[in-house]
Amino acid sequence: MRTRTRRLTRALAATAVALTATGTLATLTTLPAQADEVRPAVGGAFAVVGHGYGHGIGMSQWGAQSRALSGQSYRTILDFYYPGTSVGNQANRTLRVGLTSFANAAVAVTAPTSAQLTLSSSGQKIGAGQRLVVAPSGNGLSATVGSGNAANGGWKETWGGTVTISGPDGVLLQKGDGTFVRYDGTIRIVTGSTLTVVNDVPLETYLRGVVPAESPSSFHPEALKAQAVAARSYAMSVLNPQAQTDICDTTACQVYRGSELRDRNGATTWTTPASTDSAIAATAGEIRSYGGQVAFTQFSSSNGGWTVTGSKPYLTARADPFSGPGAAAGSSVADWSATVPATAFDSACGNAGSATGLVITGRDGRGDYGGRVTSAKLLCTNGTATLTGTRIRQLAGLRSDWFSIVSAVQQRYGALGGASGPLGGATSAELATPNGQGSYQHFAGGSIYASAAGAWDVRGAIRSEWARLGWENGLGFPTTGDSRTPNGVGFYNHFQGGSVYFSPATGAHAVRGAIRSEWARLGWENGMGFPSTSDAPTPNGIGWYTQFQGGSIYWTPFAGAHAVRGAILQEWGSLGWENGGLGFPVTSDAALPNGRGFFTRFQGGSIYWGPTSGVHAVRGAVYDAWAAQGWENGSLGMPTGDEVWNGTTLTQTFQGGTLSFSSTTGKVARV
Repeated sequence: MRTRTRRLTRALAATAVALTATGTLATLTTLPAQADEVRPAVGGAFAVVGHGYGHGIGMSQWGAQSRALSGQSYRTILDFYYPGTSVGNQANRTLRVGLTSFANAAVAVTAPTSAQLTLSSSGQKIGAGQRLVVAPSGNGLSATVGSGNAANGGWKETWGGTVTISGPDGVLLQKGDGTFVRYDGTIRIVTGSTLTVVNDVPLETYLRGVVPAESPSSFHPEALKAQAVAARSYAMSVLNPQAQTDICDTTACQVYRGSELRDRNGATTWTTPASTDSAIAATAGEIRSYGGQVAFTQFSSSNGGWTVTGSKPYLTARADPFSGPGAAAGSSVADWSATVPATAFDSACGNAGSATGLVITGRDGRGDYGGRVTSAKLLCTNGTATLTGTRIRQLAGLRSDWFSIVSAVQQRYGALGGASGPLGGATSAELATPNGQGSYQHFAGGSIYASAAGAWDVRGAIRSEWARLGWENGLGFPTTGDSRTPNGVGFYNHFQGGSVYFSPATGAHAVRGAIRSEWARLGWENGMGFPSTSDAPTPNGIGWYTQFQGGSIYWTPFAGAHAVRGAILQEWGSLGWENGGLGFPVTSDAALPNGRGFFTRFQGGSIYWGPTSGVHAVRGAVYDAWAAQGWENGSLGMPTGDEVWNGTTLTQTFQGGTLSFSSTTGKVARV
């Protein structure tokens, strides 16, 4: 069998070194250590764990609950979350609350009880059971009750500007989904391209719709009092007299639910709870102040165990064990997990790119994982994008920016048994691959590489051959772990760009591209056996070849990949391989139709083998003449001899006779 002596010797020597080395896996690569957390989207998704819910600035609502359960008063709680602030007082006053759910082209209004509603613009009344629809009309507003027909009790008017609707029991507004919200105070509708709907409501009444929307009404009374003071202070600290409204009703400000919710049939589904009403009444008018001004008392559901620095001197970063995992009874947000598809980040790639991984480049240094994410790099099919932790949170729908993407390397290591498994103990930290597309870690018994193709272990001689070929920059990342071949003889790893197979008899060798496909078609190692060389270019630079235990596969760009085996391979070799007159194979070896042997076609002819006729090449004019009389099925039968030149005459014997070719005349005759 043919050998490329020098290359094969080098490959075997490299394999022998790797097999005899012990405890030196970490030194087989000179890749530099990197602090960045490279996390490829394994299986098209990220496994994420994290702490906290919300921005983490100021008071943690679950932390307040945990502190209250431990005996702390609401003022002690507020002292911790807003250090340096003092107790102040705020007189009750009207707030202008923008109702974002009703900022659309029309607003439906009804009376919540039998008491009538009154419209400031005209004094018109809306009785029980009537429905007023207010919509933009030119530069003003149109109002319609019923069909607008007075004969049926309806009416219709047009107003030039703002209208205020009031009633002794508040005003009921219908949402787009058909449900209703009752608001105390008055409702003011301001004209525009879309309507602006404002609830003018006393501060203390407003809080009745805020505190139960922000904290569970089942919380300890002291935690609810702390929420009431924080919500009151927050509302007063963000007032903007020059704006159309003082505050909104969503998480962009603080959530405001109104006084009552009703379903589509008008049945009450929620009212302000007694527990939160009591907390508001018990702290009536109380705020937090700093430097003579109302404190900006931000809060969130859970800080996860650390508060976050905010925009004010009293919004400081500090450890908060009462809000950490396991501290707040009933909390499900101090510790959480999520699976995020990589497609959630595609919009940040731009230009139709797709996300393939994340690299966490910065954290605030506080708590688990190194703290909250401050900066990251998004890996995309079309480049990279820089993101903040907040932006990642928004794109992925995470509960906070205090998170860690679970290492696929560590998951695979654990699945293999950790230090007690075949890989043994770690010999390096988990590092980023030089191309930035994955991560890896070396162990005493091999390595684990993670990429978008998965996290897989590569070991022994297979790892050494992969390393020789350039690691992930050669064959690409692994797509399977170290696996035993079905026949139980050897091992293999598949990679993005091919495979490496190992057997004790042949060592470890790479098989790639069309050669690998042809080998697979012929039955993998159960067909031609294991590879005995890695793929290599032919000496003439035209094609590639790989040798196997049972033959060779050659590839050229014009003929593809074809197998040559046994006596046919030996004959081809004796004639000069691809540099002889036959050139490259253009078919793999195949059985003759009559079952009398095998043949392989080459660029310059064919080689035929039969059990009684032996192996012989047939080419040129003799080949054409033999073909014309029916190949091996004609009267000449199979070739029994090689070409023989005698001067200008070439002869070749067959089972049924001899063909003679004259180079002088260019003719073939049967003799």
